[in-house]
Amino acid sequence: MSCFGEHFWGEKHQGFDVLYHNMKQGQVSTKELADFIRERATMEETYGKSMAKMAKMATNGTQLGTFAPLWEVFRVSSDKLALCHLELVKKLQDLLKEIARYGEEQGKAHKKSKEEVSGTLEAIQLLQGVAQLVPKCKENYQSKCLEAERLRREGTNQKEIDKAERKSKKAAEALRRTVEKYNVARADFEQRMLDSAVRFQQLEEIHLCHMKGLISSYSHSVEDTHVQIGQVSATGVWGVCRG
Repeated sequence: MSCFGEHFWGEKHQGFDVLYHNMKQGQVSTKELADFIRERATMEETYGKSMAKMAKMATNGTQLGTFAPLWEVFRVSSDKLALCHLELVKKLQDLLKEIARYGEEQGKAHKKSKEEVSGTLEAIQLLQGVAQLVPKCKENYQSKCLEAERLRREGTNQKEIDKAERKSKKAAEALRRTVEKYNVARADFEQRMLDSAVRFQQLEEIHLCHMKGLISSYSHSVEDTHVQIGQVSATGVWGVCRG
């Protein structure tokens, strides 16, 4: 994974907002995964119950004639298939509980992180505010200097010239203080932003690792069920037909 601290440094300082919302999106992903697995569990439960119903139908099949023994094969294989799907339902329900626990832990971690990085948002707002003042102060200083220069060229009385020069010096001092304030604000922002980026990356790596584990559990459960279904099919009706 790319290092967050080496990126997200745009001129408009929107990187923090991008990383923060990416963190929040993690909770959305967790919920969506739970919804997906819950829907799969519902489908498996419906299918499992349908197979159990078919097993009962096979039990009511005629016991006369040469076909009669196959009804027992239908019943047994349908029962086993129903069990395979219902066992998968149980595994998925257990997985949903695990996802719910992770979702709670994730929410607590995000709340704590939000408090930890709140200073960065304040630093961004301060920097943006000061950044807007710098060009204004610079423009004001240049204007005052030009005014003083104009008065000198036009031979205006010394009193007016002195007054204009005092204004230009005052504007120069205001510009100096604003630039100094900007430099301090930028240094504070850069350090806080770097710390926040590291924190956001830690959360993202933990989230992706946990989601990978959850998806792996889901995949293995489904795969195991498919193997079991294949075994039932091999010894059930399909096995009889191949025999």
